[in-house]
Amino acid sequence: MSKKQNGVLVTAPHFGTGRETVGEFPGYSCGYCQGNGYFQGDITVKDTELVPCPKCGGTGKVKGIVTVDWVPDGEVKPCLRGNSNNI
Repeated sequence: MSKKQNGVLVTAPHFGTGRETVGEFPGYSCGYCQGNGYFQGDITVKDTELVPCPKCGGTGKVKGIVTVDWVPDGEVKPCLRGNSNNI
């Protein structure tokens, strides 16, 4: 049995901090409706009402959008603490 796998290599950007969209990964089966795109609603003698899945919107598929928020990390450099004239 085959298994679909994707990976993301995260490296610090040249622009410093902020938000970066790394990529989109489409084509995954919706786990909420098992890829059907719908659920059975009220069942009557004549018809079965099909209700669109609220998670995938009836497509049966979902995609992942990977976003990284870059924020400062660690301690302020000793030369920058206190008096800013000590640089």
